Amino acid sequence: MSLSRQRMTLIGIFALFIGPVILVMLMRSAWWQYQPASLKNHGRLIQPPLQLTLDRTTDTDGKWLVLYLLDQPCEKVCIEHVTALRQIHRAAGRHAEHLAVGLLSLKPVEPELGARLKTIYPEFELLADPAATAVNTLALINTENSNPTHTYVLDPMLNVILAYGVNSNPGDIHKDLRRLLKWSDQEKTR
Repeated sequence: MSLSRQRMTLIGIFALFIGPVILVMLMRSAWWQYQPASLKNHGRLIQPPLQLTLDRTTDTDGKWLVLYLLDQPCEKVCIEHVTALRQIHRAAGRHAEHLAVGLLSLKPVEPELGARLKTIYPEFELLADPAATAVNTLALINTENSNPTHTYVLDPMLNVILAYGVNSNPGDIHKDLRRLLKWSDQEKTR
């Protein structure tokens, strides 16, 4: 074997083992900055997440929560939004057991409205916030954005993760939830 062929073989082996190390060092350096063109989520990501204080039932404690600010009286548009939330919960499929849907009101829900909402979907968790602590925290999100939000996704520790505007597409909320719940399942299996 000629001397130049031996050198080429030695250089090839060197590049095969040292090349990936150099590539990793470059990727970890400040010189190489990768930023995705856009995020996959449809809702507005809340950073840093805001933590809410809510009194939840033991059945829904520790679950992801889709929270809707309930207008009282709940008229046609409100009923349409609530019905869409029912569909989002049903569409969660096998992940529905890890998801709850909460309707938050500033004052206790009137019995007539509560019965009407429970006929739409018995799984709704009716939450009252008479001290307005949760609503005031959610109002911080609205001050940052001109598009008022009414629907929120909270993690099991009641941190507000995503916020959706009044005219948000329920399909977009479902896609975000599906991704979050799938990721959450993967984290539990680790």
